[in-house]
Amino acid sequence: MIFKKTKSNLFDHLTEPQKPWGNRTVISAAGIIAGGWTIDNKIFLLSSDGYSISNPLTGEREIRNRDEENTAMSKFSKDNLEFTIDELNQTIKVFGLRGGNGNHITSDQWNLDSFHLGIGEQIVGLRNFRDRKNEPQYWKNFDLIKLERLENFTLTYGFSPNEKHFGIFGSGGAEIFSRE
Repeated sequence: MIFKKTKSNLFDHLTEPQKPWGNRTVISAAGIIAGGWTIDNKIFLLSSDGYSISNPLTGEREIRNRDEENTAMSKFSKDNLEFTIDELNQTIKVFGLRGGNGNHITSDQWNLDSFHLGIGEQIVGLRNFRDRKNEPQYWKNFDLIKLERLENFTLTYGFSPNEKHFGIFGSGGAEIFSRE
């Protein structure tokens, strides 16, 4: 008799993040190549036609720079890990296709990680290390996050500087989760 080992489909285990991460804000955009957080915890999104700064609780766009002078790409640092936002007089850390990655753990032990199912497929999970789960399959220690707008391809993610929000960023925009 031949026994087939069945592979668990992680997409069957997608869920909403556990409390206190109850508020979800979806920010739709097209062709996002970098994202991040401003010093005051606003969302930064950059595409080939400019950048925006949005409120993490409402998704309301506060700044929209259409890059009419075609200078946005020159605002990256040489190592592609920082971006200068002239309107805010800030240089922020960015993550995305040009380099960098977000903060994946908070001071109170919330942790983000990603799981790759196949070429390009990716799921982001959230857990708190204080829960002391010790499942033999690593992914079972996490709440695998069901996305509303983004596809599960080439995602970056990270917590805001004040650790009250985390974002999952993809080419179609961002989904932001905030603590209640």
